[in-house]
Formats: sequence, C-alpha cells, structure tokens
Amino acid sequence: MKNRNYKVCRDNIYVGEVVRTDQVNQYKGEVNCLTVEPGQIYVSVYNPYRSMLFIPNEENLANDLLYQSPNYPILNVTDDKTCLGLGEKSIVIKDACNLAALLKYFKYEEELTYQDILSIRKKFFTGKFAKDNCELFGYKESKPEDYTYLNHGVKITNPKELKLRILQEKISQKLGHRSFSGVSKGILPREYFDVLDKLGDSGILDAIEWNEKINAFKPSKQEGHIRKLSRY
Repeated sequence: MKNRNYKVCRDNIYVGEVVRTDQVNQYKGEVNCLTVEPGQIYVSVYNPYRSMLFIPNEENLANDLLYQSPNYPILNVTDDKTCLGLGEKSIVIKDACNLAALLKYFKYEEELTYQDILSIRKKFFTGKFAKDNCELFGYKESKPEDYTYLNHGVKITNPKELKLRILQEKISQKLGHRSFSGVSKGILPREYFDVLDKLGDSGILDAIEWNEKINAFKPSKQEGHIRKLSRY
C-alpha cells in the first residue's frame, strides 16, 4: 500500500513472518514432517525480521497493510516456481495464515479500512491475546495447583514445600512463563493459537531472555528503508 486511504476485503487478510533466506525448498516427502506437508514450499534456514499483516495482490505477492514495503513472495501462496527460483538473500513471507475466521467471529465488517487494520494489530497481536482467550482455540491453561512437583525424581507431598513450589510457579506465570494443553475442539481453528502467540509482541522478559521484538511488526533495518503508510 502507498497510503492509508484503502479498503480491503476482510476475507483476504493474512498475517505472516518476514524472513531473509538463501534457499527456498519444496518438501518431497510423502508424509507430514513437523509443520510441513507434502509438496509445500518451506525454508529451513532463515533470519527472522518481523510480522506482517497483508493481502495478496494480483500476482499473489504480499501487499503490506501497515508499511510501504516491497511486494514480497509468500510461501505457499505465491506461484511455487517463483518462490523456488529465488536467489540468495531473498526476503519472503513464511507461515502465512488467513485471518478471515477470526475476524468474522469478532464481528469485523466485510470491508475494512486502515483504522480497522490498526485495531486488528492492537487487539490480537499483543502476545497475550491467544493465551488469555485460549478456550476459543481448544486449549486450557495449566494452573500451578494442578502440577505434579518433583524433588530429585520423587513427588513432593510435604505441604510446606509444596506450597512454596506452587508460589514460585505462580510468580513464574506472572512473568510470562505460562503453559497450556489442548483439551477440546475450539470455536476457532487451533492454528490461530500458535500464530497469534508466535507473531505477536513479546513481553519485556522474552525480549531480554530471547532477544525477541517488543513490537513484532516494526520493520527491520536489514530490510532497507521501510516507511509507514502516508496519510494521502
């Protein structure tokens, strides 16, 4: 996009991860391998740059909805031959996920503006939304009281020691170390849980420990000069 004066179809909105890679591959296996299915295009070695909200353009290249970015190829959306023909230091979008079901559930209109996109970015990509609404995606958050605590492989039963370990775990969860388990079929596709968590903002703790970005969508300097959309 060149400016903020656009209207886009809700059902065409995607989120994905902008990465730089030296090689794009096609999985030739006959069974699923981790997150890759037979025939899919993937990158195994890459440098992550940022998250992006976009719509595919006429050539199925990414049209950034928040910044003036180049139209990057989208793995498994852009023509496979185009992706496989890319050279070294190519920038592509991996793990593209359509957000139509999520946006429809939260009653976004079929036609969206720049302000709607800002709302989507701020509402769903806080890094906490999926966790705080895990039931929507078929997950349940594990409570410290439900854990089994061990000491040298032996289950802790001493009430005083157990109380201390539960308190320590509660503190750890408040700092962002939360755990979840799949318990049922959610109202929304389960893949959203991982996508919103992975591509959302990082808390201060994760930023310090894992060098992750507090603002997940902020362009990387390595992309070049990427500007915000102009008003006109």
